[in-house]
Amino acid sequence: MGERARLAVARALAADAAVLVMDEPLANVDSARVGKYWQVIRRRLAATGSSLVFATHSPGSALGEARQVICLKEGRLLYTGSVEELYWRPATAELAECLGETNWLQPEEARLWLRREENAARCYRPEQVMVTANERGECVVESARFRGAVAEVELRHEPSGLRRRFLHRPATNHLSAGARVMLKALLALALVMGWGCGDKTGAIPVREFHAWVVPSDGATLPAPRSVAIGRGDEVFALDTAGRVLVYGADGALRRQWSMPETSVGKPEGVVVLNDGRVVVCDTHYHRVVMFDAQGHVVKMFGREGTGHGEFIYPVAITKDDHENLYVAEYGSNDRVQKFTSEGEFLGSFGGFGTKLGQFQRPSGIVWHAGKVYVADAFNNRIQVFSDDGKFVQSFDNLGLHFPYDLRLGSDDMFYVIEYGAARVTKVSLDGKLVGRYGGPGSGEGQFATPWGIAVDSQMRLRVADTGNRRLVELKL
Repeated sequence: MGERARLAVARALAADAAVLVMDEPLANVDSARVGKYWQVIRRRLAATGSSLVFATHSPGSALGEARQVICLKEGRLLYTGSVEELYWRPATAELAECLGETNWLQPEEARLWLRREENAARCYRPEQVMVTANERGECVVESARFRGAVAEVELRHEPSGLRRRFLHRPATNHLSAGARVMLKALLALALVMGWGCGDKTGAIPVREFHAWVVPSDGATLPAPRSVAIGRGDEVFALDTAGRVLVYGADGALRRQWSMPETSVGKPEGVVVLNDGRVVVCDTHYHRVVMFDAQGHVVKMFGREGTGHGEFIYPVAITKDDHENLYVAEYGSNDRVQKFTSEGEFLGSFGGFGTKLGQFQRPSGIVWHAGKVYVADAFNNRIQVFSDDGKFVQSFDNLGLHFPYDLRLGSDDMFYVIEYGAARVTKVSLDGKLVGRYGGPGSGEGQFATPWGIAVDSQMRLRVADTGNRRLVELKL
């Protein structure tokens, strides 16, 4: 059966179809090898641009390989939507169980066992619950079982006499019957812990994490790469289908349109002007495109070249308080050019290299109080210039790993997205490291090759989590 399953998957992949449909792929394959086979499938899908629809009874396969899920039970449709939304925030206990084991607690149960105040019943995944020995604990262990990544314990709440089974993170020491213990909810673990080995930097406090995928484009699911904030905290995102997607502050898609051309490459870099115009770096067409608020082209400027007003690969854009535009480009002519809001050339600064004042892929740019701050990605630093192009200083000792974008919040702090480290780094105006958040992965509090970041008026961070093909909202 295992050989047949592998052969069926191989034949499907060889077809190079736009959409592959598989019924329980690898269900009969040796469990120790399943991960390796899924890796082959992922690589093939990435190489061909194909999409995969598959049926499975395995929560692990759905969590590890899917972005969207449809849950069926006895012919009934229970849920359709984001895998991560279903895993972390299921609406009912029945939905929670679709993606694996859970502790479903009513508000009074959360108050009794976890000493937490909740307004409604909610799901606590095993990795969010810790049981530790504590002589003053009110709970007594009646039985315990170690099950690898998850442990199971039967507890008695001594003051009330109530009993309950919990699935939890395995304790570092074996829980013996009769031991007194204390339960703790680790809901903020993924949100505030530092992910770098030995990194002593404080965490950026995040109270909520939300994610949504961009709409499909035919048979493919594109990924967002750039994000900006417009009027009313609208969120403007550019994706790998060459689209401009406009979301409300609540994450609801309001409108969208496509770039004039996309056959040779997709855009990076977007800014919204006060009159509603949306200005996009049309990277691989060596130009800047201006749209009105509804997506109609109103102006283009630039062409391929290295002269004034010409571009190799423009990838980042910002504006100052006079709405002059600053456009960063790479392609061995790495520099920043300054234009009026109508596209008239005003000046340029920088150059390709590793010296101070030079860039290797300037990928993010911010203007603030007469200074221009540039995320110098491959040099792993942030450089500061006056807005007439004079070099001021460089933030070199932040431990950045491919900073791809940065934005300034209303707290006068920079929020930098690191493509290589898959995290957000908080930096003061004078270049001091303040905190970090996130790490590599596809779960809550994790990112995969994140490309862009924005901050709205309510201090909500919007992250283009490119590798995970989703937009993320972080509420600070």
